[in-house]
Amino acid sequence: MAFKSKTVKRFSIRGFLAAILHPFMTSPTDAPGVFNLGDNYSDVGDWHTLLLNNELSSQCELERIVCCKCTTSVEHEFLLLHFRHPTQHHAVAILVLDRTFRPDSTENNNGNGSSRSVGIGQSTILSPSVSATPAHDSIFTTPNHGSAIKSYLTKRYGEHKHLGNLDFSASARPSAMQVSVLLCVLRKHSPTYHLWQYQCYWYAYTVWEALKRLFPGCRETTLSEGRSRFCGQEIRKAESVETVCELYRAEWARFENAAEERRRAKEEEVRRVSLLFWDWLGCLLICFYS
Repeated sequence: MAFKSKTVKRFSIRGFLAAILHPFMTSPTDAPGVFNLGDNYSDVGDWHTLLLNNELSSQCELERIVCCKCTTSVEHEFLLLHFRHPTQHHAVAILVLDRTFRPDSTENNNGNGSSRSVGIGQSTILSPSVSATPAHDSIFTTPNHGSAIKSYLTKRYGEHKHLGNLDFSASARPSAMQVSVLLCVLRKHSPTYHLWQYQCYWYAYTVWEALKRLFPGCRETTLSEGRSRFCGQEIRKAESVETVCELYRAEWARFENAAEERRRAKEEEVRRVSLLFWDWLGCLLICFYS
């Protein structure tokens, strides 16, 4: 009994110290695309390429998704992705994921009633026409400094609220690379922004539901109502979760096969260089003793 009491006390002290010291721990910068100094804006395709070139970045684990909704104007929805560093476990980076459409796609429509500008916070978001326009799926880092994150998001999106959390179990967390492959699959599946099918509501919903299905065992918490709704009315969107999951599984299998081929090619190159070295060393020794 005494041993049990001592263990609980020691664990509590560690947690207390961690809570105190956490604000003073420096955020790592060795995982670009996930852990950056300040904000860094990327297209999802560019983000995938960035992860391919950095092993630490690709291994960061997604432990939580937060669904957010602007409370004014167009009621835009976006996701916050909480990634934990693979080696510096105290460090968590929050990335923002959302779908808009390319502003240049509406330049020729302004003035004819097919599109309009809507102010949100310090920025301006264009409300597209009902016709399909090129989608812009983006992901960007935030300043990971406590209250600075909220100020940053409020400046970008205006007033917003959290609709819900999706927490992944420690044994089944998707890696940043797996998330990036899913996002590339989504963009390939629906490269256009359509107001009644493939808008921000569809994007946030499909990412959320696909990850929930692909990585089971997660815990979903509803914080507020209003998901996929505008002015209280449910917005029509395409049902793509099952299709996207199937496309992801096929794409991830191809990705793993390609990675295995690269690994084998690298091992073969190392083996070849090693053989050449020993052949050279053998010839050198023969010459030395002859």
